[in-house]
Amino acid sequence: MSLFLFVVFAGLSAVRAQGQGELRGLAQVQKVLGFTGHAWDGDCVCLSNASNVVRFYQGRRKAEVNNVVVWLNVAPAGDVKTGNWRMAAIDLDFLSLSMLPTDCRAIKPLRVVLDAGHGGADSGARARTPAVLEKELVLDLAKRVGKQLEAAGLTVVYTRTNNVEVSLADRVRVARKVSADVFVSIHANFAGNADASGPETFVVMPAGFSGTSGDSVAQGFQIGNANDFHNTLLGYSIHRHLVRVDPEVPDRGLKRQSFFVLREVSCPSVLVEVGFLSNEAEAKKMLTPKWKDDCALAIARGVIEYARKVDTLSREVNKKRNSERPKPAPAAVTGLNGDG
Repeated sequence: MSLFLFVVFAGLSAVRAQGQGELRGLAQVQKVLGFTGHAWDGDCVCLSNASNVVRFYQGRRKAEVNNVVVWLNVAPAGDVKTGNWRMAAIDLDFLSLSMLPTDCRAIKPLRVVLDAGHGGADSGARARTPAVLEKELVLDLAKRVGKQLEAAGLTVVYTRTNNVEVSLADRVRVARKVSADVFVSIHANFAGNADASGPETFVVMPAGFSGTSGDSVAQGFQIGNANDFHNTLLGYSIHRHLVRVDPEVPDRGLKRQSFFVLREVSCPSVLVEVGFLSNEAEAKKMLTPKWKDDCALAIARGVIEYARKVDTLSREVNKKRNSERPKPAPAAVTGLNGDG
């Protein structure tokens, strides 16, 4: 069996094992995450200890992990007051393995592909006042991020370094050709609502689950799903630094969507929307050298944090998968006299 088919079958088996309907009660969630109690205010259940604070909102996919917005794959069900509150097992796994652990090691010298969105005839989003083209802004940011990563000892490869158009398929091919360890796609947002603002970060949703947006439908196994836990660590690590760049704008959260570069790339990947060019005030900030430096540093810090945690995560994920494998049937008992 080819490695690709093995990964696909393993992923589908994992989906069947987890099941979208598999839920965990509040007592089990507290035990797994290391919390001894909870607070309930009628809308939000809060779990906290000396290291972490996690909030879940009644009937909503929105959650907060150490004051960073994270969108769950499934909204918690039930009610805390009646004792039947439950959350999806897969979301609990992502929290316990990818987001809450603090163990950091020496920086692993990863090969990082930085993907500046758009380029050439494809300008991406554009602001008229002030005049900003997404393709120019994100290329500038990618180069700034690259300098920070190289200074930390990581190897950086770019999908483009000038104003050229690169297809989505070619962006993915770059990552495969260089055997990338991490893929980071950088974009700027645009909305019909001129007041929309703030950063949001995307990773691919797990197989069998819908994306964060309301019109997103559940997808089957995609190449990117082989890295679900690592995608989550990478996305959370970057987003938690990104939201600190401008505390005045909303935290739009770590989200999940089936974008081409997320579902087709074979290494852990993330797509970052750094802000809204359709918001005049935010676009003006995004033109300043300080904002660009701060934003690039935030993305770089997230990648470096990932590089310091990835080996620990890989070990824990392997332990989890080994523990979930079906136990082999016991061998037949032979006669005591040695006869078959």
